[in-house]
Amino acid sequence: MTIATLTTTGTVTRYWKTGLVITYADLTGIITADPALTADPGGREGCRVLPPASVPGLEALEEQFLASMNALAAAEDAPEVTGCQVEIQVWRNGYDRPAFSVQARYAGWTTLAASPAPEHSESGCLAFADPRAGSAGTAMPGLPWGRQFLVTPVPGAHAVVPGWLTCSVVPLERHQHITVAAAFSIG
Repeated sequence: MTIATLTTTGTVTRYWKTGLVITYADLTGIITADPALTADPGGREGCRVLPPASVPGLEALEEQFLASMNALAAAEDAPEVTGCQVEIQVWRNGYDRPAFSVQARYAGWTTLAASPAPEHSESGCLAFADPRAGSAGTAMPGLPWGRQFLVTPVPGAHAVVPGWLTCSVVPLERHQHITVAAAFSIG
């Protein structure tokens, strides 16, 4: 009978680390009123893209997105992000978006306006989930993934995540509308 000697060299490393930026953006000088009420009053579409001119401080908003994207890039020891594309969207009338990911290194959202307050706390939330398969019943590096991370749609809520994360929009209530800036890294 041979007895094997077990040796342990090295340490446990968290290979599944996933960085996010979840904070509040300063909207001072970016918007003065809800763009949905001035550029799209009474709109009925579930998701409508507004012209960039509907947000007077779009350049400052782009700078905030770039700063967050570059904070993630620095944490990953990845190259700097040199630009981003920002789109102004209005979500309303029960809009939702099932699980999706984007074809960019980073994606971000800033809530510019939201009204009225929803009856259900999760209505209109952005939800993020890690799509990687784990091991059933095993604590995996990188937790809290394995459950959704929700961002409540309040003015100034700002989230930037890796583009490969699974994202979704929890259905809005029929009377609720949210104006968001959606950004995608380029370069």
